[in-house]
Amino acid sequence: MKAVNISLGARDLVDRPIPEPEAGEVLIKNVAVSSNPKDWKMPVFIKGYSAIEGNDVAGTVEAVGKDVTKFKKGDRVCAFTRMTDGDRYGAYGEYSVAPVCTVAKLGDKTSFEDAAALPLPYATATIGLFRQMQVEEPGSSKPRDGAILVWGGATTVGVYAIQLAKLAGYHVVAVSGSSQDVALKYGADENLDYRNKSNEGLAAEIRKSNGGKGVKYVFDAVSENETHAVAARALQGVEGAVYGHVLPLSDEELKAFPNSVRVVRIMCRAAYVEEAKEGEKWFDWLGPALEKGEIKPQRVTIVPGGLEGVSEGLRRLEQHEVRGEKLVYRIKETPGLA
Repeated sequence: MKAVNISLGARDLVDRPIPEPEAGEVLIKNVAVSSNPKDWKMPVFIKGYSAIEGNDVAGTVEAVGKDVTKFKKGDRVCAFTRMTDGDRYGAYGEYSVAPVCTVAKLGDKTSFEDAAALPLPYATATIGLFRQMQVEEPGSSKPRDGAILVWGGATTVGVYAIQLAKLAGYHVVAVSGSSQDVALKYGADENLDYRNKSNEGLAAEIRKSNGGKGVKYVFDAVSENETHAVAARALQGVEGAVYGHVLPLSDEELKAFPNSVRVVRIMCRAAYVEEAKEGEKWFDWLGPALEKGEIKPQRVTIVPGGLEGVSEGLRRLEQHEVRGEKLVYRIKETPGLA
């Protein structure tokens, strides 16, 4: 099969054998795949890194591994594949293997292109909000005891965190800049523009949000450029406050938070490791929710050239040219396919 190998300074279209699913796995014949910012960052952060990257796929089931009974060949699906666990799981190929717990069955109304925009950021939002930050889930009868702030409301993770928090019954405050209309489109009750403000000034705005009540939870889908420092100020004195961050923070950065704030690292890989049962629950929910319009995919931009277009897509992400959209590639457009 054709696939894209990512390494430092290179994105090469290569030939690889078609992988086989092991027990508890599904082999997917990809129709559309999409990019996440981490795809270009891996070779930068990990010395000598070279792999078939990507983790968001949509297509049809080609084969299933031992003990897999909920999917069969021909099923329309999207999936979040395992990260940095070997080329067999890479999205940038004609075929990818995924754990059964992070595969969603798609209805006829959902296109493969739209579905490819969901898996990794959706897993990050569901596991981050409902397991790691422990906010109440949709349908819970418990009272909603505070508002949720989603930092990066126009990011790929942010648009799903906003929608899920709203479905769970929370007031949602977004923080975004030039793409603030995106956060409002996906359901944020209000948006705070972070541009041209001091850390203290923005923290004060957060404390004044939600009708002057501020927020109790901060889901930080950016986690860089001192977003943590602003969150620490905004949550000062808030009883039971929780701050969740998607990127690692140093010990020094963590010192910004008072002891009253519970700080948690949001790890999407938990959806197929320690939180696999929860991951499966939310991926089972996803297909019907898309059909009913309960959750909407992020706006998709098709990058031409199929897998050959991955290099251009990653360049756009690296140069910060992507705003409020998900870059998707149609496999059939790849040159040289059999």
